[in-house]
Amino acid sequence: MPDSVELSPPPLETGEHTGLAPEVGYLAKTLPLPAASWVLYDLANTVYVATLTFIFVPYFADLFESRSIVGIVSSISMVCAGMLVPLFAAAGDRTGRCRTYLIVATLACIIPMALFGASTALIPLMLAFFIANLAYNGSLVFYNALLPSVAADRNQGLISGLGVGLGYIGTLVTLVIVLPMQDKIGAQNTFYLTAALFLVFALPSFLFVKERRVLAREPFSSDLVKRSFGAVLKTVKSLPRNKPVMWFLLGNFFCVDVLNTAILFFGDLTSTTFAPAISAGDAKIFGYTIETSTGLLMLAGITLNGLALVFGVTLGFLTDKLGSLRVLRFSAACLVVGLLGAAFAAGETVLGYLVGICGFGGLGLSGIWTAGRKLLIELSPREKVGEYFGLYGITTKLSVIGSAVVGVLQDVVSERTGSELTGWKVAIGAQAAPLLLGILFLALVKKPNSKPALGS
Repeated sequence: MPDSVELSPPPLETGEHTGLAPEVGYLAKTLPLPAASWVLYDLANTVYVATLTFIFVPYFADLFESRSIVGIVSSISMVCAGMLVPLFAAAGDRTGRCRTYLIVATLACIIPMALFGASTALIPLMLAFFIANLAYNGSLVFYNALLPSVAADRNQGLISGLGVGLGYIGTLVTLVIVLPMQDKIGAQNTFYLTAALFLVFALPSFLFVKERRVLAREPFSSDLVKRSFGAVLKTVKSLPRNKPVMWFLLGNFFCVDVLNTAILFFGDLTSTTFAPAISAGDAKIFGYTIETSTGLLMLAGITLNGLALVFGVTLGFLTDKLGSLRVLRFSAACLVVGLLGAAFAAGETVLGYLVGICGFGGLGLSGIWTAGRKLLIELSPREKVGEYFGLYGITTKLSVIGSAVVGVLQDVVSERTGSELTGWKVAIGAQAAPLLLGILFLALVKKPNSKPALGS
């Protein structure tokens, strides 16, 4: 047993495959190399998100002149991920093989991602998108569950924040290196490059992050599958007796739904709403005229992710000092301001748009991810962190309202009004409603007295 792991008292019998909680260990100190590798994976998988946002969705919109199809397929893939997440999480808890599952899920995302440009036919393209998105969302369960295996309790907010913040460098890499090459090599070929970047940045986590939380392990089997779903169902039924977790999961559902939607459509929204202003030479900021949509995408993307990098690290530190619940509520409120600001300023003023979606939106984006992971660990029994992250994963993977609604609203309103700008304003502004509902649920969360971390 590594010296850096301290055993917690085994909560239940674990040696006879009873399906009860596994025996777990606690880190006495944060492990530098595994923690750095865990953080770097956040950068790696953000390359995938950036590819969807700035390359794939605009590419698809130009190819088929529609947003509703990609929004609906995104929603379907997340529903399927949500249905599988309980199995992923509970199996990770009991087999202690989260790293192995993370590797498999990551490769299952990278391969179809590289094939985005292999065909311009609708069905093969959407099939590749579906598989990649399903695997990406599944990988996050194993990734999140590995946080207690690399960081001591007292540092988890900081490490989570570093992951969120550094993750945005993945977007910056995509914007600065890949996006300018798109006009030269074509959007189809850029997918091979971004898939390769994803793999390169993910390799350290494959090599250096190990499962240290689960101490008593059992092999994967059909019986484990049955017991895993049974255990999760039991946990779901127990949520009314665990009000803090229930309110948090409900609030997280609506907040992350808006986040997923904003991330998916950010590139298309930015380029299409300001296209007329760019053509007329009216897209200006601080006296500088933006001449191309690619230039605006780079400016918006770099601004958003540069600020999010700073916000992620800062809010990670504040999460440990001020409390995850306070930071989470504040971040959700900032996201409301950012969405409404972006909806009003879209197509009108570049500065106002950037302040709204990149300033307030970036602050909300970073805080919700950073504080949310930390809060769930604080609310969850340590021996069931993976299982509770499975429920957390359901709220993120079944957050499917926004992407379908925005895609359909944008198409319908644009067609009826003859204005893409109006379609976007209505579609994005409508996202304030579920976000406000999420804030209401978060306001009901009452954090229990924190338990001292072993070894701290």
